[in-house]
Parts: sequence; C-alpha cells; structure tokens
Amino acid sequence: MYAGRKTGVALAAALLIALSGATAQSSPADDGPPPAAAASSDRDPNAARPYIIGFAEPALARYRGERPGLAAPARTGGAGEGGRVDVASASARAYVADLAARQRDHEARIGSAIGRPLNVRLRMQHAFNGVIADLTPIEAEELARLPEVALIEGYREYELDTDVGPRFIGADEVWEEGTGLPPGLIDDGRRRQHRRGALGEGVVVGVIDSGINFGSPSFAAVGGDGYRHRNPLGSGNHLGTCAPGGVDAGRCNDKLIGGYDFVCGAPANLCGVAGLREEPGFGDSNGHGSHTASTAAGNVRTATLRGVQRRISGVAPHANLIAYDVCYTEIATDRGLCPNVSSVAAVNQAMADGVDVINFSIGGGTSPWSEAVSQAFLAATDAGIFVAASAGNSGPASGTLGHVEPWVATAGALQHGRGGFDFLLAVTGPGTPPANLQDIALAPGSGGIEHAADIPGTTPLRASAGIDTASDGCAAYPPGAFQGAIALVRRGTCNFSVKANNAAAAGAIAVVIANNQPGVTTPSVPGTTVPVFLVAQGDGDALRDFAQAHAEATAAIPFPATVRPNTPDQMGDFSSRGPTAYDLVKPDVAAPGVAVLAASAGDTIAGHEDLVELLNGTSMASPHVAGAAALLRQLHPSWSAAEIKSALMMTAKERVLKEDGATPADPFARGAGRIRVDLAARAGLVMDETTENFLAADPAAGGQVHALNLPSLGNARCIERCRFERTFRGTRRPVAFWLARLEGVRGTVSPAVFAVGAGQRVKLKIEVDTRRLPADGRWHFGRVELKPLGGFRSPELHLPVAVAVPEPAIVVAPDAGIELTLAAGQSGQAQLSVGNGGGGVLQFRRDDSRPVGAMLHASTNDGVTVGTRATFYTDQNTGSYAADDFDVEEPVTLNFLSANGFTPSGNPVASIAQSVTWAVFPDAGGVPAGNPQTSRERAVWSYTSAPNGPGMGSPNNWLMFDPVLAGQQVRLQPGKYWMTVHIDATFANRWAWYQSNQAAGLPPLAVLPASSAAWSPIGSPGLAFEVSGLVACGAPWLTAVTPASGTAQGAAAQTLTVAVSAAGLAPGRYRGRVCLASNDPNQPLLGVPVRLTVTP
Repeated sequence: MYAGRKTGVALAAALLIALSGATAQSSPADDGPPPAAAASSDRDPNAARPYIIGFAEPALARYRGERPGLAAPARTGGAGEGGRVDVASASARAYVADLAARQRDHEARIGSAIGRPLNVRLRMQHAFNGVIADLTPIEAEELARLPEVALIEGYREYELDTDVGPRFIGADEVWEEGTGLPPGLIDDGRRRQHRRGALGEGVVVGVIDSGINFGSPSFAAVGGDGYRHRNPLGSGNHLGTCAPGGVDAGRCNDKLIGGYDFVCGAPANLCGVAGLREEPGFGDSNGHGSHTASTAAGNVRTATLRGVQRRISGVAPHANLIAYDVCYTEIATDRGLCPNVSSVAAVNQAMADGVDVINFSIGGGTSPWSEAVSQAFLAATDAGIFVAASAGNSGPASGTLGHVEPWVATAGALQHGRGGFDFLLAVTGPGTPPANLQDIALAPGSGGIEHAADIPGTTPLRASAGIDTASDGCAAYPPGAFQGAIALVRRGTCNFSVKANNAAAAGAIAVVIANNQPGVTTPSVPGTTVPVFLVAQGDGDALRDFAQAHAEATAAIPFPATVRPNTPDQMGDFSSRGPTAYDLVKPDVAAPGVAVLAASAGDTIAGHEDLVELLNGTSMASPHVAGAAALLRQLHPSWSAAEIKSALMMTAKERVLKEDGATPADPFARGAGRIRVDLAARAGLVMDETTENFLAADPAAGGQVHALNLPSLGNARCIERCRFERTFRGTRRPVAFWLARLEGVRGTVSPAVFAVGAGQRVKLKIEVDTRRLPADGRWHFGRVELKPLGGFRSPELHLPVAVAVPEPAIVVAPDAGIELTLAAGQSGQAQLSVGNGGGGVLQFRRDDSRPVGAMLHASTNDGVTVGTRATFYTDQNTGSYAADDFDVEEPVTLNFLSANGFTPSGNPVASIAQSVTWAVFPDAGGVPAGNPQTSRERAVWSYTSAPNGPGMGSPNNWLMFDPVLAGQQVRLQPGKYWMTVHIDATFANRWAWYQSNQAAGLPPLAVLPASSAAWSPIGSPGLAFEVSGLVACGAPWLTAVTPASGTAQGAAAQTLTVAVSAAGLAPGRYRGRVCLASNDPNQPLLGVPVRLTVTP
C-alpha cells in the first residue's frame, strides 16, 4: 500500500510535534515537546495517544483489481494513468466495503496482540487504508512488526505555513477565452469548451486548512458578478457537517457545498482544551483557511481594506468549494497548528467526496515515502486529484523546503506588483521638512479604534517629554500635553494600550509609538479610544528630533491608505528554497504570495463576514496554483494530475528575481518559474507518471528520483555525464514538429527534432556533460527548451535542469577495516581498496604523522519522541539520571560529546539551566560504577559548567560539549564506559534525554538516587548520543603500505597492500590504523582500523 517498506514509529516532525514514548515503570520518562496548548507537560508517557495505522492492502485509489472477485474501481476516461476514480461506482463501493471488513479483522487481531480492544477514532479506505486509534508507544512498537501493518505514525502537528494575483498569472485570459484555440485542435472530448471562457464551472476545490468564513461574500451562492453557482450534488444537498442534523447545517449553499470538522470532531477531539481557539464545525476562527479558499476559488466581489476598495476574486471564482477544518489556533501565539491525524483523514474524505483539486497550505512533506499525509496525497493523485502545497516560509536559506513529494505541486512565493495598503505619515511643517520625514509607513494597531478619517496636515505633532525613557507613557501625562495633536511616544515597559490611553487622556487624537528596537510589529491595543500606530525605530528617532526642534511641527496621516507598488516577479525573502535531500528540483513553481488580498475571518466564526486581509506566505502562493489547476481541469478534463502539473511548470515564466530585486532567481528558488495558466491551457505537450514508479523511486529502497518522468531534471551526483529520459504526450491536432535543445549546461537532447500528434508519445534522451565543471558540489543550472515549429500554436516549453559534481570522497573497502590473524613472529599482508565515491580526482597518501578522529558511538532519536529525565531538580534537592555505554578499543582522547534531548516545557536550556554536568563512569559489571548525585567521584572524568560556558552548547536543547575548548583533556584507555549528562534546573524546567531505537552495547539505564542508588533498565534499545575522539595513526607492527600514495577517479579504485609483522609481539589482540590523507574536504584524514590477532 505504501512505499514498499514498513516504517517504524514515524520520524519526529520538523515543526511542532506532540508525540509520546514509553519506558519501563521504574524509569522516569518525558514525552517529546508537547503541543503548545497541552494542559500539562507531565503527561503519563505510558498513556495512549492517537496513532495512524496503515494497513498493507492498497487503498481504493491504488487498487488495480489484484484480488479475485473484486474488480478495480471504475475510472472516468482520460489520457493519463486510467483517468479519475469513480468513487460512486459499484466496483469502488464493493472494494471499500471489503476494506472495511478487513479492517475489522485487523482490529480484532491487534486487540488480541495488545490485550485490549483497539479504540478506533476514525477509519479510512479511499486515499489511505488505515485507522486512527489510541495506542501506547510500546504498543505502537509492537504493531510495527505485524505483517498486516505497513505504517505506524504517531501524533504530530504542523504549522499553517485576490485582486492582482489571478490576472498576474494569466487567469483573466482563461476566464475570457479558455484555451483560445479552435475546437478542432483539442483532443479530449470537450472541443466546444475551448473557445469559451473558463472560470472553474463544474470543478470542486477541497481546501484542507483552518476552516472557512461561511458568511463571507467570497463563498456566497451568488457572486458579485451575478454568477449563480450550480451545486453538483443538486441544490440543497450538502456534505459533511452541513448535512441535515450536522453542526453546520444551514451554513452551506450552492457554492460552498460541504465541510468537515476533523479538529473538534474525530480524530483530533481537541475542542475545549485550555489555550486553544476552535469551535465545533468547519467555521474559521483563524482566518488562514478563508484566505486560501478565497484565493483559490473565491467569488468575484468588492472588498474594502483601510478605506481602499478593490474588486477581488479567486483564480477559479465559479468553482465549488468543500472546506476541511484540520487546524486550531494557539491563543498565546495566534499560530495555526494542524494535527497529522486530522490532515490524513481530510485527504481521505476529499477523495471520497470526489474533489478535483486539493489545496494544502500546511507544513510537512519532508519524508514523502514514509509520512502518512504524503502517501495519502499520492493516492489522491492516483485517483486524479491535483494537490497543491506550500513550500514553507523558512527562506531564503537553502535546503529549507517542505513538501518535497514528487507527486505534489509545491509553490514558492513571489510579488505581483501591488504591495501593501499603508497608512503613511508625512511631516508638513514648519517650512519644507526633510525628505526622510515624508511617507513614513505606520503599522496600525489591532483590537482598538480603526483609523477611518483623514488627519489633515495642520495637525500638531508633539513628542513626549519622556520619549527617551523606558517608562514613557506608563504614567499619566500632564493634562492637555497633546491637545488636538498626534502624540509621539516611545515603546517601553508597559503595554501599548496604557501608553495610548494616557496620551489620549492628555488630548491626543492619534498616537504614534516609536519602536525601541529594530523592526516593526502590529501593536495590540484593545480598549483604546483613538487610532494607534507603531513606527520603526529609525523613523521614530527622526520624528522625535524634528518635533523637539520645532515646537510648531505639524503632520498628516491621510485616509484612505496608500496602495504601494512592489517589484513584480521578485521572490519573497521568506519563501523556502531547495535543494532537497533527493535528486529533485523543488519548489515546482512560484506564484503570488506577498501582500495577497483575500477573505479572512475573526476570532469567532460569526460577526466578521466582510473581513479581508493582506497576507504574506507560501500559503498564499499555493492556492493560486490550486486555482490554476481547477481552470485546467475544467478545460482539459482528461488530463491527469501529473499532466496538469507539467503544463503549469513547462509554461511558467522563468525570468524571476531573488529577494534582492536584482539577482536572477535559480530553480531552487522559483522552480520552473511563475505560473502562467493562460499558456498552460495551450501546452502542446504534457508529461505523466505512474504511482508505481513514484513508489519505486523511494531512495531508502534503492530508487532513483531523478529517473521519474518529471518536468524538471536534477542530479546531485552528475559525475562526468548523467542521463535522463523524459516522455511527453501530444495534446493537439494535427501532428506538430518540435525542436529540443539543452541550454545553460553542456550536453545533448535526442532526438533534437521530433513530431508528435494528439495522444502520441515521444521519449527524449537528455545527456548532461559535466566534465568541464569543478568537482565542488556547487549546483549548475540550465534548461531543456522545447520549441514548436511551423507556426504550431503552442507556447514554448521548458524544463529546469540542476546538476552538481560532488567533491572527491574517499571510499575504502573493506569499510569496517582489516582483520588479520598471525602466529607470533610471522609476517603477513592484506589488501585495502581505495576509491572515489565523488567527482573529480581523489588524491591520497599515507599519513601517520598526526592523530585521526574516531567515532566511538553514534545513535539518533529517529522514530522516537520519548526521553528519559536527566536533571538535578534544584527545587527538590534530588534528581533523575540516565546513562548509556560505549566501548573504547584503543587509547583515545575525547574531543566531542553530544546528547539529543528536549525540555518538556519548551524553554531553552541556555535560559533555564543553572549548569550542565558531563561525566564518564567506568563499567562495574554491566552498570556505571557510580551516579552523578551520590558518587560522582567514581567517574573517570566529570565536568560542570554554565550552559553557555566554554565548549558548551545547546542548540534546539540538544546538549553538546567540546572538551578541548573547555581546556579538558579526557584520555581513556581501552574498556567499557558509561556516559551521563544532566542539567541543574527546577522540575518544571527539567531536561529529558531522547531515547533511541538503535541498540549498541548494553541497554541504557536510569537511576533515582532519592529512591534507590541502583541503576535499572529504561526499557529502550538505547539513548541518542555521540562520543568521538582522537586516536593515534599507525602502529609499530604496521610495517608498510604499498603504494604509499595514489589517485582514484570514476569507477576505478586502487588496491593497496598493507604489510604486517608479528615479530616480537606476544599472543593477544592489537589495534592500529592505516591513515590516509586526501583531498576529500569532508574527510581529509581517514583512519582505517587494522585489527591483528597474534596466536602462540
């Protein structure tokens, strides 16, 4: 059903995670970082949590009729991989019923295995075959071994990652002209449609997000253009919680035809939790979901923001909508958080509802072949559903992308030429004020009085007498101090509302608060009675200086707001960037995501029906892509989801700028470019790919992502030459001729000229020649250009190319080192192969003149989110500690120690720990010889320092220590040792050491000295930590290495002969190293272990 391999308990989420693990009863344990709204960080680690359990049988979308007596689900016609799955067909219903019966059998067997009935929250069969059920972490580990279980994934949460936008991507031309092509050129059974405009009629868009503002004009049954929506279910028929008797009954219409609540309802069941904002039903109390839904498919309407009126609409304004509410709001931070269990349930339901397009402006997707939501997206794509997702907002740093699924259309964000709607302050006198005091941008306060009328240029501007003090405005100003004036005060020790109200009481008609630090934020000013604004620190200082120098200073704050321009096709600086961990060019495309104006929602589901908002984010770019896909689905109903994606990519505008507004953006920023749906509608070639090939490309199973039939070409290991094959299908009559060529990088395309007609396929072979490129790991970009010949009415097409030649990388065999057995006094030799696993020419030589680094132990917390407490509780005068073992085979000087961990409170170690203590204990019969609290003197070494002391570090609350930087020389002789580390902090701010599924040596132990000085097993295979050190190169009995130097290139390896002499050695075991220096920048000195056993 899934990626062809069973996963264990899922990887920790890259964002906020709420997972749990378990330990033996005697060991103190902590969960991973809790959801921010959790009532307590002291949850029982053995308690049940929601888990996604995926079963081995394929979900409906992936079923091909393998079982006798059960036909494959019927599909509507199409040129792709069999067309759309007809979920209402008899064959589909029969298979879903069979899956449901098999699920009940699986549940019964699981209940027997865990010794209790399985508490199932939700069952899924369409895009995902599995259930969401409550399990303890130990039970989850046990179930992962069952043959019928293909995937186990614990609860995690992801963060939620228009007037100009639709026209900017060419949607207005599609609205007017459709494809703009004569009907006879199109071969998809809908010829008459292609001369008509297309606005999304008959297409259903599913938005998986924070819900929807169901009262907004953007989602009304009749749009502002007079269009009366047609409900594909039949007027009055609605889905989900809008059905009769549902919590949202009466909230749907012929535009908004359904909605679901997967947050308050199953499987999340989160309503009523303290600190959360979420109401029953799919109503939106965050605003994010309403914004994305209206961007994709909102009605044509008039919107007013800060006094400015604009005609806005979604990209596909006549499409129908279904809202899937999967996110809640954390009140303290106003973040939207989205449980994975809710998201996978929503994808499954969207397929069951028969949507055409899904928009998912939520994080995740970094492990495509093992994440449940990613796998559900693959199944949905197989069923014919186009999935658009946001790239993430962690840019502009490289390698920050989310949603790297090859089957998902991942969108980066750029500007569309219209910036914000800004309130501006201009100093008007006396005289001619300096230019830097004109058009100063103001950030209006929230929760107070809106600025709704012009403040004329004759208004006095007065600076507070205490503007340079931290407490400015925290006490009453003298009566009349700001009478009739704009008051300029300083941000400081009291809240914004206090300052504003004190200024208003002194006569101010508006208050401008000068920031006391770089940057600008939106000031929260509930309870205020005049408009309040925040201004940047530098601007505030300039205003202060002028007002203090001119007692008669005046200023204006006009109304309505000023619409500011920006540079079109310039990337948003926040937009996440590639490369990915795979041979894949991502993001796929870019779309408007800066200052996007669309519908929003308030903090309650009613009372904010007309609200609109300007938002930035790749969350805003993704629905532009989803809306464009909806238009293409209407125009080309036979195109597969992959073909729609390819059309959008191959016709995108490549000339995009980086965030500096000057440097051309590369494909790791813009993908194929900014989408042009008007050109995509006329694409003469499209590309498809099968689900089976997507699954087979899993790198963990030996697959090759670069071999997928994708509209981009990427290879991080393009050594000398790399080859790609891409297959295209013609979309139009008559037969057309095309010219293919490679630009930007050296290489060839074959055939260079080809002909293809409607429905015909052609395979191109592309070879990229990198022999002239440096072997330095840097990426080089190009494009495959496909140019129509002879006046064929198709836009030129292009595929981005990204290749890199890796740096030389030394590779030796046997990689575990050399083992020899010699009788005392004898000599012998062994062979050692040295190759180059990278590019260029590897140069190496023997070098025993210096010590070499050696990893003594390395384990991670992959698949584990529970930790064991390792803290001395300063408020209880006792502690809990953990220890794990490592072995030393030769004398070593430690140079690095680390322990992966977390604080259940979420507070950083650097701010809560009084100190951090590291210790290494000798082994005493399989346990440490002492413990950090009552017998630390038994350690061979220990060190205590402040968390920010020399050599100390705690990034992401993972403890790290460099003994050399701290002036510590930790020399260990061969033997078994135990490492411990703990912090001194209060119990509420305790630190927990992540457990590990990777077993090495003895099982880890824990001790609570207040209860017992005896160490006891944790119940986990290991703890997550690293220990490394420096060991000597060479040995007296390693007599020669021949040749002593050499080179390696490509597949050719060089064989070295290692000569060994046991002369003068007593019987026993000896350890040495052959050390090789090379031009491998990541491993300039490699020590190859040589283990010699001398017999009598």
